[in-house]
Amino acid sequence: MQDKSHSSPVQFQQLSLIVKALVVALVSLAVLSGGVLAHPPADVVMTYDQNSGDLIVTITHQVDDPTTHYVKQVTVKQGDTVLVDKSYTSQPDRSSFTYRYNLPQLKGSSSEIRVDVQCSQFGSRSGTLTISANPAPGTAASASPAAPLPTKSPVGVFVALVAVGLVARQILK
Repeated sequence: MQDKSHSSPVQFQQLSLIVKALVVALVSLAVLSGGVLAHPPADVVMTYDQNSGDLIVTITHQVDDPTTHYVKQVTVKQGDTVLVDKSYTSQPDRSSFTYRYNLPQLKGSSSEIRVDVQCSQFGSRSGTLTISANPAPGTAASASPAAPLPTKSPVGVFVALVAVGLVARQILK
């Protein structure tokens, strides 16, 4: 009498292929879910108050929990010179907030200021502000409403996606 309790090799191969596909799908979902939930800041708007010497930086970064997903780094540059390089461990609001940096050395100067803001989870955003040497008295220089500079995405996300694809290809062979 023949024992029918063992699966045939074809059934085992089909089951093995299904399990491998499921593992690849779960790993892909885990890798990609971080990129879906995390996002770069949406906007960076700056003004410079010639009277106080304050650079006012308003950042729009919509998050659910500003203690775990936040703007972690703000860097202010004048040309190649770093004027401010500030790290944060949370953001003050769930959507939009303002930081003030006292930069009296910019009073009366003509220069372009660049502000880079980096998300704690994914990407960054930059903006520029041109300050003129002789603004009208009592006015603040402000960034034009031109489109913000493109978002920078971490290379690690791309590398992870390529790696998942290569692993999936090997598993499904």
